Amino acid sequence: MRITFLNPPFHPMFSRESRSPCVTKSSTLYWPMFLSYAAGTAEADGNEIQLIDSPAMELDLQQTLEGMKKFAPELVICSTSTPSILNDLKVVHAIKEAMPGAKVAIMGTHATAEPLESLEMEPSLDYVVIGEADYTCRNLARALRGDEGAAPVGQIAGLAYRKEDGTTDFQPEGPKIENLNELPWVSKVYRKYLYSCYKKYFYGANLNPLIVILSGRGCPNRCSYCVIPQTLNGHVFRMRDPKDVVDELQYIKENFEDLGEVFFEDDTFTANHQHVRDICNLILERGLKITWSCNARADVPLELLKLMKKAGCREMCVGFESASPEVLQNIRKGIKNTDKAIEFTKNARKAGLLVHGCFMVGNPGDTPQTLRMTLDYAKKLNPNTAQFYPIMAYPGTEAYKEALESGALQTKDYNQWLDKDGFHRTTIQRGELTSQALVDFCDKARREFYLRPSYILRQGIMAIKNPRERYRVFRGFNTLVKHLFRKHGELAPVARQAPTIKQ
Repeated sequence: MRITFLNPPFHPMFSRESRSPCVTKSSTLYWPMFLSYAAGTAEADGNEIQLIDSPAMELDLQQTLEGMKKFAPELVICSTSTPSILNDLKVVHAIKEAMPGAKVAIMGTHATAEPLESLEMEPSLDYVVIGEADYTCRNLARALRGDEGAAPVGQIAGLAYRKEDGTTDFQPEGPKIENLNELPWVSKVYRKYLYSCYKKYFYGANLNPLIVILSGRGCPNRCSYCVIPQTLNGHVFRMRDPKDVVDELQYIKENFEDLGEVFFEDDTFTANHQHVRDICNLILERGLKITWSCNARADVPLELLKLMKKAGCREMCVGFESASPEVLQNIRKGIKNTDKAIEFTKNARKAGLLVHGCFMVGNPGDTPQTLRMTLDYAKKLNPNTAQFYPIMAYPGTEAYKEALESGALQTKDYNQWLDKDGFHRTTIQRGELTSQALVDFCDKARREFYLRPSYILRQGIMAIKNPRERYRVFRGFNTLVKHLFRKHGELAPVARQAPTIKQ
């Protein structure tokens, strides 16, 4: 079967698979990692694959459709997100008009959270994949191929569909994938289908070009706002065999020219300290010289930080979120003691590791005073880079449920999740902290953090001393400076609407 896996066109540089999908102010563009994992799994099952990343390939809707028509897919699977869902359903409608014989499914965080709503919003949409997409997409292809012994569409776990009478139904997601070693390496999918735009993917805090992979899925922590564990990966940390991980690192080193680093996009790469030790020790045993970074939690001991550095780790992305213990408690952040986080950052410096700090405002319990505390906390932690975001309470998360129940959610209109240029805005209001006030504070926080003379001097010295850091520093700052004094949050005058029957 011919299957197109599509990251649909939307705003230029729109990162659909980010934990907070948007156009960023640092020129970041995410790899379509989960879409690529699903594509690789379908290809391994004997299907012919086309993988299109329209934002990275700079394709508009017409160009995307033209490329798909040449391939003539029998099944199309589109990635989605909450901020882009109306646009994504518009793309689904266009695909069905251009290729009426093709079946079309959507996948991703929003599809998982609102499968039946998505089917109701776009009558031409055939299927919605719920949760981990890899095996569900494979099983859907088997059913459409008519494979002997394949489950019929109405019995596929993790799939919403239309019945013959036109009504919608779904089967709940089955067990999460236990043996992640069975999945094809996503880097091989990148190499085969996305290598032409390999150097267009850019993470503002990382050495570029970079490759993004997983060493495991799921997160044992239960932060209320984090959408991927609550929709796709679950809360049990399932790990790949360290040998399989390091074998893939070896493949990446040998097959991606001018590689900057590998980023482990696990929800929390350091969730299991022994797993990290095993990966690091195997890298060292092989003498593999490769730079990598990861998502981490502020609870990694100094001895492990030193081992990570020795094995090639460069940086950790850490969610500090807030300086307020009350706010941290409200969002179920496991590490509520800011002193421990401060000690962690000091240990990271001792080990020679960089830290990218994430801070979020507009959470339950936030006030103008706690926002000020958080900004001062960010400057005290003094990470190498920092991001300041308003809370984005996505469907499918406890944060969204809380916002609905408390009245903090100001609208369910998906057009209002981004501003007119695709940048973040929030649909949350906390008392006097309006959605615009939260966006304005984040803009102010960036200015205060990045325009400190001591920070500029430190980054300048880093760029001079380290040629590998120079490109990241200058590109990131050149893009960021365009936004430091610009007002964000204004809605588009004409909404990007999708065909819909929803009232």
